[in-house]
Amino acid sequence: MEKSSNGKLPFRIKLGYGSAEGAGSSSWNLIYIFLLYFLTDAVGINPALAGSILMIATLWDAFTDPFVGIISDNLKSQRGRRRPFLLISALPFGITLWLLFTDFHLGFAYHVAMVVLFFTFFTMMNVPYQALGAEMTQDYNERMSLVTFRSWWMQIFTLASTSLPMVFVQVFGEALGSISAGWSAMAAVFGAISILLILLTWRTTRGYELFPENTGFKLRDIYDVIRQNRTFRYTLGIWMFSIIALNFVVSTALYFFTYVMGFGESMSGMAFGVLIAASLIYLPIIDYVAKKKSKRIAFIIFAAFWGVLSVVLGLTITGPEDSTIFWIGLVTSGAVSACMVYQLGWAMIPDVTEVDELMSGQRREGLYFGVMAFIQKIASALAFQVIGIIMAWVGYQPAVTQTPETLLGIRMLMYEAPVLFLIIAIVIAYFLPMTRDKHQALCEILKLKKENKEYDITPIKDLF
Repeated sequence: MEKSSNGKLPFRIKLGYGSAEGAGSSSWNLIYIFLLYFLTDAVGINPALAGSILMIATLWDAFTDPFVGIISDNLKSQRGRRRPFLLISALPFGITLWLLFTDFHLGFAYHVAMVVLFFTFFTMMNVPYQALGAEMTQDYNERMSLVTFRSWWMQIFTLASTSLPMVFVQVFGEALGSISAGWSAMAAVFGAISILLILLTWRTTRGYELFPENTGFKLRDIYDVIRQNRTFRYTLGIWMFSIIALNFVVSTALYFFTYVMGFGESMSGMAFGVLIAASLIYLPIIDYVAKKKSKRIAFIIFAAFWGVLSVVLGLTITGPEDSTIFWIGLVTSGAVSACMVYQLGWAMIPDVTEVDELMSGQRREGLYFGVMAFIQKIASALAFQVIGIIMAWVGYQPAVTQTPETLLGIRMLMYEAPVLFLIIAIVIAYFLPMTRDKHQALCEILKLKKENKEYDITPIKDLF
């Protein structure tokens, strides 16, 4: 069953592996872009209560991530540690996504229950799925390729889940006689597609998961993997600060499109579509640079590119009269930001697990991806909170003409604020101890260790 551990993966396997990301990305976008609007305008829940549903969702999702990862590390099954979670979670994942956007007139408590159920199955699918990719190959460049395939699925279904839901709601609503029914039908379509995508990954990756013989866990391990694994601490820092930078862009974009650029709903939707479509162009470019130069160098290059252009755009774009510059910026800086954080972040994380294997003698991808997911959710929640505070501080009021001070604040949040976090991420990436050569040396040492031969860790001692 270890035929793929050190070799190349077939095209169909990489393509099939990426499909579950389509389910994860589309459901994530449906919830964080449309759920609040659905709860307030279709269900009639008070905005404050509706907001608390999203808060509960984020916190529940964050705190369950490490524990699902740990459970998957310790699962004893002839079918592997990760793939059984895909099979078990696929059907309830799609059903609860549908139920979350279906109004049975049961109010706040019902939607709290549904969001908790959905994110339980989301975590059951997502964390083992991410860990599976780290187990399918130990080749440095092949892991980059595997993540690039996953990123293609992410961008395609992000495009679909940001541009099509309101169209589906209107079409199904007219056909079924109510907007509420339209929301339910829309979610049913995405839920059914998600089930198929998850099962496709489960089926095509059969035989490409490594099955370690011994695993173990103590609660302290969650803390120890951060304290003892120096490479992981650097990778965590890169991931956390780049995610915060991206969240500033994503969370501010709609306000920027609406109030600074003066776009209506259709033009805002078009801007999101152009952003995601343009990001598809950069996926193979980032993949090429990462394989040619290394993931660390690729991150520094593209983060710097994003940061420099953001500063220029923030100083240049003041309103609709700068639309040409805006569109150029959208397909350059914006598109790079939309894909490079996840594409390179996902590719860096698996290399950390070999460091842990040399130290602990165990393959604990689930624990590492669970901790990474936890950090991502907490960082995102903090970023959202900071953005909300700043928006209030600059005097934002919904559905009115904004003051010049408010418009300046929105522009700063969109362009300048992310640069502060990007600079920190770039500095951390510069000092990241993991390189392609060190990863290769690490894998060779692991091989010698398994063969009970002598080995010297001096060339890679700074990884620990």
